[in-house]
Amino acid sequence: MRVYFEKRGWEVSTELRGQNGLKKALIMHPALVILDLKLPDMDGQNILERLRQEMPATQVIVITAFQDMENTIRCIKLGAFDFIHKPIDINELDAALNRFDKVSLAQRSQQQSEPATFAYPSEGTPYIVGKSQAMKEVFKKIAMVSESRVTVLIQGETGTGKELIARAIHYQGASRIQPFMVVDCSTLVDTLTESQLFGYEKGAFTGAEITRKGTLELAGKGTILFDELGELPLRLQSKLLRFLQEKEYTRVGGSQIMHSNTRILAATNQDLAQMTSDGRMRKDLLYRLQVVTIHAPSLRNRRSDIPLLACYFLEKIGRKLGVPAKTLTSEAISQLESYSWPGNVRELENSLTRAVVLTKSSVLTTEDIMNSISEIEGASSQTISERTLADVEKEHILRVFMVKHGHLGDVCRTLGISRPTLRCKLKQYGYD
Repeated sequence: MRVYFEKRGWEVSTELRGQNGLKKALIMHPALVILDLKLPDMDGQNILERLRQEMPATQVIVITAFQDMENTIRCIKLGAFDFIHKPIDINELDAALNRFDKVSLAQRSQQQSEPATFAYPSEGTPYIVGKSQAMKEVFKKIAMVSESRVTVLIQGETGTGKELIARAIHYQGASRIQPFMVVDCSTLVDTLTESQLFGYEKGAFTGAEITRKGTLELAGKGTILFDELGELPLRLQSKLLRFLQEKEYTRVGGSQIMHSNTRILAATNQDLAQMTSDGRMRKDLLYRLQVVTIHAPSLRNRRSDIPLLACYFLEKIGRKLGVPAKTLTSEAISQLESYSWPGNVRELENSLTRAVVLTKSSVLTTEDIMNSISEIEGASSQTISERTLADVEKEHILRVFMVKHGHLGDVCRTLGISRPTLRCKLKQYGYD
């Protein structure tokens, strides 16, 4: 590190122990501190907190071999300029220094404020696993937006963890003790949605025997995630837009103007820009929602995370089933990394769950993984000539249902049938 900085014209001083480094920094007041989280005598996060309190004009880049969401978010909230994982990628460090160079000392001084205090809830805090560059960027954005009330649009394929990202934003913020509520736009009934979101007064319509609060009122100062935003009907898009602009609404059948400071997040797996071109999404609503956009990367674009995710899920599955966590052979891990995972992280977890349940051995092999994946993708062992048209239809519908992980909207779109038709067919097959 000394050689790296001296070659770039920096004056460098180094210390191997945290206490000595902190003392030297408080005397020298350097422009930049490179801080390791794991030191022989002190926790790097404690040093970071001291530096940000006593030398707000000094920027701190944190480096660590411990690659997880909590460390990244905690350090950024404590005021770290950037967070870089070991082994150090020189291109990543160069990029961090380029950003540092673009901010003048005067601007840095103006931008400093008291470091944010941060405490994790004892339970219920979402935990996202990943060490790839794509996930590092997601962690940084979660840290940056969680303390504000800006609207955030989370985009990504089915199964990439969009709702988990939304929950992380909520639970890492100041409103973590407030409600977090999810509105699945794909299940909304147009005629009932307004009363569901805004509530209604007694007598507003037939059957409205009492006054009922809507989701916006129940959420209070918490967060509402509009999941599958692309499914929201145009008429309701205009009502959501008005709420985002004015932060006010009226209950159905009422005249009193209600105010709400609920934070709005949105998630979708659709191309909203294309939908605006097609006239299926209001452009002004899209502008309101994408103040900040977070892209949840697909699993095939973060393959380096697959072994880490697999170990995490196997431990989680073992705890859930009350059995010792199973392990994977190196060949099985390679098989997991080579598969395309169209259902992303959700499909990976489901496949590992099937493999654990259906395998007696404590070690999962390539064959176990292939059998688990083929539960969805493989053809039935029954020959074509022995199957009726009804059998083929049933198998196809159930296979799509499994691939889409029970998401009714996605299943209906894939099959090209309506939701009532799907429910009717599932009922015929004995599924409620």
